Amino acid sequence: RGGRRPAIRPEMPIQLERYPLLASIVFSMKFECFCSAFIVCNCVMIGLEAHDFATGQWEATPRVRSALEVSEHFFTGFFLMELALRFTVQGVALLDPSKSEGRANLFDATIVVLTGLILGWLVPLLALLSGLKTDGSVLRSITALRAFRLARLVRVFRKMPLFPEAWMLIRGLSASCRTLFWTVIVIFFVTYIFAVFGLMLMVPEIADARGLASCPEEVEILESLWKMLGGIDRLMYTLIQVLTMDSFHGFMRQILVYVPWSWVYWYAYMAVACFVLMNLVTAIIVENAFSSSRNDLETAAAEKALKQKRELGELKKLFSAMDTDGDGTLNWAEFQDSFADPFLKSRWTMLDFKPEEGRELFALLDDGDGAINTTEFFEGLSRMKGSAQSKDLYKLQKSINQLRREIQPLLDQDRQSKKHKL
Repeated sequence: RGGRRPAIRPEMPIQLERYPLLASIVFSMKFECFCSAFIVCNCVMIGLEAHDFATGQWEATPRVRSALEVSEHFFTGFFLMELALRFTVQGVALLDPSKSEGRANLFDATIVVLTGLILGWLVPLLALLSGLKTDGSVLRSITALRAFRLARLVRVFRKMPLFPEAWMLIRGLSASCRTLFWTVIVIFFVTYIFAVFGLMLMVPEIADARGLASCPEEVEILESLWKMLGGIDRLMYTLIQVLTMDSFHGFMRQILVYVPWSWVYWYAYMAVACFVLMNLVTAIIVENAFSSSRNDLETAAAEKALKQKRELGELKKLFSAMDTDGDGTLNWAEFQDSFADPFLKSRWTMLDFKPEEGRELFALLDDGDGAINTTEFFEGLSRMKGSAQSKDLYKLQKSINQLRREIQPLLDQDRQSKKHKL
């Protein structure tokens, strides 16, 4: 075997080659859920700290405050350890800004390093060594930014089949941001137009009545109306109150006394802004939600196809590394040597195959000619990759096929004998 060329190893981050077990842990959904649970607990503790900071409820109970401070250092240490594990496995690819996941990881890492390592540990330590005093309120306010890490739960909601409703809500909210933005813009312009007409047609009559009023009760009512209508900003705010259906009939009845036709103005605004515009917005948001749901199915199908293509590429690289004589097939010697090579052995481990399963795996992939070609290799491993159930089903199918090949000559012979008898 001295004439064999050296094995060509697939391109792969060196971290995954060195730490295959650590990579399987870090990329697992259990690890993601575990870290997300710690993020939720940390946000609960941040809420308790904010409550104490605002109310001073636990000022007389130093044990509670000490427990909150200890928990803050504990969570900081855990999140820094999590970041170190992910960086060990993925390297700089973890923070790749050209990918959406990389940008999310960069934002997450910035919050951890800024609020935990720098403001939680380094700044207080430097202040202690230099004898300076730090503003605890400012540090607490910045540390509260860690609550934004709850956005990481979106990953769990998206990948876990247990939370389809939560993911639909989050997806619908994100898809509706543009609609909500333009809704605010349109409502502003509609309200502005109605406010201009109200100032020109309705408010002057209130101003005249205000100048002629002599009764103290009437003066008080008119002053109250003037505070709501006397200016474009005030009238726009009052119109928004009508838009939200916030107890507007009281002052509308007072305005009717001085401007009898004002009910037309108010109900025209309600018809345009409340009944038509808001119902249109609701319909658009619902339509966006359904469109997002359909897009999710299409995205899932595209991601599945991309994943299969990526796995096929990895299998091709693995086959090329194992095929040391370059003839396009794998014999038993080449197959056995792959389990002895440290790198290829780590690749088999990531595919969930053990060295002691080598002989059985070769027999399953081989169609009986003593060599495994590319089609047999790709098709067999693609169907066996995954859970133990997939392997068992593939073994059962191969056994049935082999049994069928062995029985087929007997069946053919039996048919021939029946024909001769007839």
